[in-house]
Amino acid sequence: MDLINNTLGDDYVRDEILNGIIKNKAVAYVGPAPNIQGMSMGNHIDSHDIVMRVGDPPVGFMGQTGKEIDYGSRTDILVHSYNSHDRHHLGQDLEWVKERKYLLQPMVRSSETPLQETWFNDLGVPVHNIPDHHIKSDEHWNQGKPGYLYDYLGSLPNTGFVGILALLNYDIKHLYITGISFYNMGGWDKGGNCYFDEWYDQLKNKSYGLNESSLHKPENDIKHFRDILSVKKHRDKIVLDEYLMKYFGDLYE
Repeated sequence: MDLINNTLGDDYVRDEILNGIIKNKAVAYVGPAPNIQGMSMGNHIDSHDIVMRVGDPPVGFMGQTGKEIDYGSRTDILVHSYNSHDRHHLGQDLEWVKERKYLLQPMVRSSETPLQETWFNDLGVPVHNIPDHHIKSDEHWNQGKPGYLYDYLGSLPNTGFVGILALLNYDIKHLYITGISFYNMGGWDKGGNCYFDEWYDQLKNKSYGLNESSLHKPENDIKHFRDILSVKKHRDKIVLDEYLMKYFGDLYE
């Protein structure tokens, strides 16, 4: 299967509600990585037609302020795993979640599907889950269907990366990617991870730790992202921030 040109497989069915929101739009895809602190890119992020935030948002959620100068202030679409610990955390500010235009879930649901469906229905916000078989192979989860990305990469791609792969199937004008560090380019250390140092002992990470496990291998995501960027039709849609250009900018030369 060609997962370079068809980034989720040739049987991926995109959500036309999502496409209607982002069609011909300039989209900012913003992760919470601390590498953009001090860069004062918030106004640039907010200047995009649509702002998508990945993971626990550093602004807006639970009244968090003070980081807008670097991360922007808007969150039109929230990209998250929405697993049990995520739902518990997001439940602390459900009114904020309910005000989003759309929710994107680019990660496996597995046995949590009924609970997640109930949670999403109660929210009343349009949501799109990338079906499990595009991501992770597991006979119990997928009745023996292949898990395209897991089988191809040899590891489970992280949620933020799957979101990027998904968006390349949509009619966006361009995708500006920032606040995504591939977990400090595979370093996994707390300071360079996708979590803020000051949050580490305060939020869910205190109980669940960093998203480091044998399932996730950022080096595989990094290599695959280089392969994706080597394809002109993808590269023409993707604009990288200064941090990512240090690692992938040669592909734009």
